[in-house]
Order: sequence, then C-alpha cells, then structure tokens
Amino acid sequence: MSTNSTEHVVIEMTDIIGDHNNKRSSSGNHNTEPTQRKNNPHFVAFTNSAAKSREERDVEFDEDMLRRAIADTGKWAYGTISVEAWVLNEQTGKLVMPHRAFWFDPVIINAPHAGIDYHALLRLVDENRQDFCAPEDLAPGIGLAGALFMELSTLSLLDSVLPHSKPQRVVWREVVPITEDPDQPFNLRLKLAAQAGIGLAAGVRFHFRGTQGLVVYMARGTTDINKLKSETNEQYLLSATDVIGSIVCLRNPRRDCLAERRQAREATRRRLRNKMLAVIRIGGPILREMLKREYDEGIVPVLYEDTPSSNISSSMDSRRSAYSLASFQKKTLSIKKRIIMAARKWKGANNDPPPPFSNVEALWTFAGCFLTILMLLYFSDFINEQNSQYSLVLGPFGALVTLQYSLTSAPASQPRNVILGQAISISIALCMTYTRLEANIRRSLGTALCVSLMARLGVTHPPAGAAALIFTGGGYTWVHMGIMLAGNVLAIISAAGINNFNVKRQYPTSWGFGYWIKYVCPRKGNVILSFKVDKYVELEEALSAAISAVCVFPVSSCA
Repeated sequence: MSTNSTEHVVIEMTDIIGDHNNKRSSSGNHNTEPTQRKNNPHFVAFTNSAAKSREERDVEFDEDMLRRAIADTGKWAYGTISVEAWVLNEQTGKLVMPHRAFWFDPVIINAPHAGIDYHALLRLVDENRQDFCAPEDLAPGIGLAGALFMELSTLSLLDSVLPHSKPQRVVWREVVPITEDPDQPFNLRLKLAAQAGIGLAAGVRFHFRGTQGLVVYMARGTTDINKLKSETNEQYLLSATDVIGSIVCLRNPRRDCLAERRQAREATRRRLRNKMLAVIRIGGPILREMLKREYDEGIVPVLYEDTPSSNISSSMDSRRSAYSLASFQKKTLSIKKRIIMAARKWKGANNDPPPPFSNVEALWTFAGCFLTILMLLYFSDFINEQNSQYSLVLGPFGALVTLQYSLTSAPASQPRNVILGQAISISIALCMTYTRLEANIRRSLGTALCVSLMARLGVTHPPAGAAALIFTGGGYTWVHMGIMLAGNVLAIISAAGINNFNVKRQYPTSWGFGYWIKYVCPRKGNVILSFKVDKYVELEEALSAAISAVCVFPVSSCA
C-alpha cells in the first residue's frame, strides 16, 4: 500500500476513534481531543491536500512527460524550431492536439530574427495573451497538420506497393504554398505560422495499439534542406516520433491501471473501516456471534471436494454463453459507434469555404482556359484532316484546364499525375473493350479499376477517370490513346507558359517523374539494379485474381 493510501487509512482511523469517543463523552467526562483535532482548520487543510484529485495529478504527469519528450526532440533535431503532436479522434474523425503538446524554440522567442513577425509568433506561443490563437480540432486536409496527414496517407499507400521504397520518409513541404493554396480552407494558426517565419514543415505519422496521429516538425525557410533530409536527421525524427507516439498511447492504459489499483485500495480501506467500526461499537463477543451466524448461513465461501461434475459442466456452459453474448454485444457496439460517427460527419467540419479569386486571377484563368482549349481544338481538326477516323476526345480536357488554371498547385494538376493517370486509365479502358461483359458493367468496372489504381499509385487525376468512362464505351483504338497523350502534353506546355507569367502562380510545382526513377529503379553506381522475380509474386497473384473475376463476371445475352 502506498504512502498516500496509508495516510488516508490513518486519517479514517482517527476519525472513527474520534467519533466513538465523542459519543462516549456525551454520557461521561472523557477526552474530546480527537474531535477538536478533526474540527481544527489546519488539520482539515492537510486532509484536503492529501485527498487532492488524483485525476488532476495524473493529467499533469502525462502532460509533463509529453511536453518534455517534445521539447527534447526539438532541442536536438537539426534546424527544427517548433514541434507539435496531434492525435486522431476516432469518434469525430478530427485531429486533436493534447494540452501542452507544443514546443517552440525559446531562442527565437527571446531574440527574434529577421523575417519573423514577432506579434504573430507571440500569438502562437503565449497563452496569457488575449489574442492567443489556441489550436483547434482539425479535419484531415484542413490546416497544416491536416494537410500533412492527408499527404502521409497517400505516401504510405505508395510505399506499400513500390518494391524498393523506404518504409517511411520525412517529406518536407513549404508552408507558404499551403497557405496560399485556394483549395485550402482558411486557418488562422496556419497563417500565423507562415508569418512567424516557419517556412518548412514535415509530418511523421505514428500508430500504436489503435492510437494514431502525427508529429509535425517545423523549420525556417532559410534552413539547409539537404541537412534536413540527411539520413541521420531523418532517422532521429522517425525515432523521436515513435517515442512521442508511445507516450500518447500510454496515457489511457496508465490511467486505467491506476484507477483500478485505487479502486482496489478504496475497497480495502472501506472494508477495514467497517470492521473497525464493528469492533469498537459492538465488541468482540457480539462480533464472534455474528461471524458464526454468517458461517452457518453459508455467507462465507467454503470449498467442497465432492463437487459434482455436472455442476462444473453447467458452470462452463454458462460461461461460454456469457462470453458469446459479450462478444456479440461488443461487435454490435462497434457497429453502432461507426454509424454514429458517420452521422456526425454528415454535419461537416464547420470550416469556412476557400476564398474566391480576385478579378485579375479570374481573368488570368479565363485567358489560360480559352487559349488552351482553342489550341486543342485546332490540333483535333488537324488530326481529323489527316485521317477522318481519328480526332481528339475533348471531354476530359475541360476538367484538365480547370485543374491547371484554378487549382494550379494541386497534386492532381501536376504533369506526373496528368501523363501517368491518363496512360493508366486509357490502357485499362481499352483492355476492357476486349472483354464480353455487358456494356454498363464493363464501363462501371473499367472506371472503378482506373480510379482505384491511380489512387493506389499516387497519381490521381480526375480527367483520367472521365477518359476511362468514355473509352470503355468502345469505338476507340490505341491510336486514340496516343492522340490523347499528345494533347495532354500540349496542355501541359500551354499551362506552364501561361501560368508562369503570373507572379503569384507556379506551374508545375514538381515534375515528379524522377520520383519513380529513384524508388522504382534505384541505381548503384552507374548500373541499374535488376529486379528479382520473387518480388512480383504478389502482383502476379493479384492480376490472376482480377482476370479470374472478369472471366466469371456475367456476360451479355448476345455473347
């Protein structure tokens, strides 16, 4: 038994004896010092301090342990000036920052550097200010932590499908483009972070025993990016994230364990108090008579060696039925929680919609769309003049120019997603035309395969989904695919030329083709490492299962 529990038992014993002597003093001249001591305000203050809320002390201990881990991480990481920890709430589906799970370099707070808005910095770190910007719950994709969380989800899928990719990488993103992204809802804390000199940010996810979240590392924009991406610094950040994630995961089990131990101590203390009261008030002979009567009535458990086996089997059957009932109730409760969570998400995340374009930006978008579509129409007419059987399928290009001139920095607008997404979708769509599936099923299945495969490979491109739906309808050949890819190349060249004349726009933000060369075909010296056949066993099995599913799919009546 701990010291605190011992103090409580001593205090209770003092109270018991004091109450007993007080009652006796009412009928005689006995010493009332214990009662006077109990009514003493200093003694009451001592008792209250000893009985301070244990839950508050546990919360303070957990917060202090998490704060020290985050501070030590930021102290030794290269170039890191701020660290945040976020936890995913499974009930609401939002990212929540635990209390005090935030650290900012005190050197920069006490001695601001050039290029830092000191007022914005204090609004982020000083909780005593009236205009302090407290961290709010973020839906995935909202704010800095939400945007990094969504990107890390895509990277984890890509790492699982690429054979030579690293298990987890620290990807640094520029904060200013995220802030100025028109597709990003307004977030005050993200804007203040950019004004406070935070130019680079990286997120690392953790997942321990059902608790998942991420740790956000932030650095100044002038920090050497090569040193941030060094192997030593990357391994340190990954290991530190594991430590922080384990501390976050440890909180609830530790509190449950402490609560269970306290309940056991409280039950022991209560039984001891009741027995002492019985001994003092009733006396020994009466207590012995009571225990004897309880024993005779069978209240005290007695073990019999001649227990029939039928009773044992019936007891085991009852336990099995109780276990099955508990398991069914647990599954039912899990489904109920999922339904409630889905219903809550229908309400939305209560975030403001993205701001509209200015008149100048809208005019620039109009000019870009007009010139690009006009060029593609002339290109289609030229192809049709050469051979009347072929022309450019113009439907997906309406969505393409919308991405290139309205969501310029979006990942779906970049050349890698445009070329690879179209190539994958049209190839699958043309292959589906060789099957004997019914038309509606063929178009639905082909489009679903294209969209899911693009998401799996990290090259999601909405116009490619539209192209898949069109090409699965039939009537197109592989020549049309070449014409479509040529049209997309022309659209990329046009978008790069028009957008880059605007000071506020940058297209493309990344070409991305080197990403595949680096992680799909890693080099050792000047020789490309050959792939081993055994690493494609899982891919072959997946393709075989897909082909089998297509073969057994119901065909049309005319087949």
